[in-house]
Amino acid sequence: MKVVYINREPRKTGFSIEGIFNLIKASLKGRIEIGDYNLDPTHSRLANILRIRKYAGDINHVTGDVHFLLIGLPGRKNLLTIHDLVHYEKIRSQKLKHALYHYFWFYFPLRNATYVTAISQFTKDHLLSNFDYPAERIKIVYDPVKPIFEYVPKVNINPIPRILQIGSAQHKNLPNLIEAVRGLNVHLDIVAFVAEAIINRLKEYGISYTIYNGLTDEGINERYVSCDMLFFASFVEGFGMPIIEAQSVGRPVITSNSGAMKEVAEASALLVDPHNVEEIRQAIMELANNRGRYDELVLAGRQNIKRFHHEKIAQDYLNVYEEMMR
Repeated sequence: MKVVYINREPRKTGFSIEGIFNLIKASLKGRIEIGDYNLDPTHSRLANILRIRKYAGDINHVTGDVHFLLIGLPGRKNLLTIHDLVHYEKIRSQKLKHALYHYFWFYFPLRNATYVTAISQFTKDHLLSNFDYPAERIKIVYDPVKPIFEYVPKVNINPIPRILQIGSAQHKNLPNLIEAVRGLNVHLDIVAFVAEAIINRLKEYGISYTIYNGLTDEGINERYVSCDMLFFASFVEGFGMPIIEAQSVGRPVITSNSGAMKEVAEASALLVDPHNVEEIRQAIMELANNRGRYDELVLAGRQNIKRFHHEKIAQDYLNVYEEMMR
């Protein structure tokens, strides 16, 4: 069978979706015929919709973000991967923008989707609560962890524990982390473009920090290796890739006690209420001061990541393709 992967336009930053599916394609090489279509940014979205049909394969797999291209593929065997509905919820108060997003990123594409893959049960449930799509045609296929994130033992926790935070968008919960470490002798490594107001608060509280942005996978891997723990207790996520990346490197994780993050981490991380600053503070202190608990979570994390090995995830996608062909 020929599977055509339909992707966003090539970009210099923010290429997590492309990295995931490049890994899937490499794992399936020789087992399927692979084609690619990248959104052409020199043409309008309508022009891309009109021209997509001539690039169609036996199965057309929209990998994310460009759901609207499925409008141009009626009557085909189409698979749509949905990563989350965070943006869909975020713009709900903007009536016109939300309506356009509702119809052209979800409603019309879903009508042409033979199957949907959701990257978590949380995303599937969220989709079903907003759209009338047959639940039995939504398959859960997790995101794979990239092989670059390899285990590096932590011999000693740094005298000043280093806490890694990835992302600074509102739902990433950076302000509550800052409140939680106020007065603690820790260092924050923040991988994000950080607003001036956040930087001012870090300075006001006298919190030691370093900001990184524009990192490659190699650069992010270095941050995991050098940190002592990952804080990833967002208010909402469609998945939570940093959880399994940190666990692959061998670093314990503090994450949220709800949604996709709890689903991804299960019992292998410290689960906290992301709104509860004191709970976050206690979790940080537990990992900094209790090496036995620290090592216990590292071991649990290394067991957890087996569920997200790229060969397993590639096989999960292949199973969906074969079911579509039947």
